[in-house]
Amino acid sequence: MLATPYYHISLSTDVMGVECGVALKNCYALGVSLAVGLEESRHGVGCPQTYNPQAALFGQSVKETARLLKLLGGRDESLVYAAGDLYVTIFGGRTRKLGTLLGRGLSFARAMEELAGITLESVAITSTVARVLRRRAANGKANLSDFPLLIHIDDIINHGATVAIPWASFE
Repeated sequence: MLATPYYHISLSTDVMGVECGVALKNCYALGVSLAVGLEESRHGVGCPQTYNPQAALFGQSVKETARLLKLLGGRDESLVYAAGDLYVTIFGGRTRKLGTLLGRGLSFARAMEELAGITLESVAITSTVARVLRRRAANGKANLSDFPLLIHIDDIINHGATVAIPWASFE
């Protein structure tokens, strides 16, 4: 009943996996969008150089999402929904704008001033997930080195870090 020629419906009984996956896509869409701003700061707005770093960050995002879904009790097949939703989200909208502004060198506070009045799920979800991950890591139930992109995004949002993609930690 909800399907259209451009919107396809899939069914799943993995409520935890699907719900968590599509929420996590917001954090990682912010992370992928950092590449756009970084390259635009070097080569100008609209430059084509953003595709390769975006692809690398997309791959890391999917890898980390799979790890998070496993920690949360989601099933492997739910990664498909998260990845598909991530793909759509990185092409536009509020989260892409925030990531682009941060990548261009704006502080989180300054970027939030530019986006005043706009709801940013990516900020709330990243902050919450990172806080829980840090707590789990302190209790020996997670390894922060498995989530370098998410932790970097949280460091930017909540700890005043500047954008410096931790490429070497993705290996």
